[in-house]
Amino acid sequence: MEKSKKSYHHGNLREELIEKGIELINEVGEEKLSLRKVAKMCGVSNAAPYTYFKKKSDLLYAMSDYIWGILAAELDKTSKRYENQENLLVKLGKTYVMFFCENHRYYYFMISRKNMKIDLFSKFSKIENNNEKAFSILKFEATKILEKMGVSNQAIQDKIVAMWALVQGLTTIMITNDIKYSESWEEKIEEIIKSVCIAK
Repeated sequence: MEKSKKSYHHGNLREELIEKGIELINEVGEEKLSLRKVAKMCGVSNAAPYTYFKKKSDLLYAMSDYIWGILAAELDKTSKRYENQENLLVKLGKTYVMFFCENHRYYYFMISRKNMKIDLFSKFSKIENNNEKAFSILKFEATKILEKMGVSNQAIQDKIVAMWALVQGLTTIMITNDIKYSESWEEKIEEIIKSVCIAK
């Protein structure tokens, strides 16, 4: 007899559950998210998700960590590619913006989260999850470059906040279809980021 549910003993089910969970939240909201609904979307049994997530909050945390993990990997690649180059901060900023612009579903999910943990104050802080890892790459490189420029510690902190606000704002503007711009956002984005990163 043919099984009505596909086998969930494969290596990518956890990732599939996360992706479908993100899709479901973006469609109907967090309140209507359930492990049973996500299992149905994946075509597996109701029990299958419990192999990875004991409760809904575990899945929510995994979704956030999953997205930040992918972004952290992209930022790390950019950091290594442009290491010691004067345009590193600009490239990191562009990587952040383009990542979410190319993955709208991730952005819409992330802006609904209220559990982001980021340390703006410590130069080096313990990394406990992927959102801290992603931000620490930006913070570390910004601190290193700005210190060489002779920028004070307080000003560095302010700069990092400004950079973070800039890339978040640019991402929102670029994703919003109703906002019209006479030039190509992707072509102008480095110039816009540079105006904040470099100015003392």
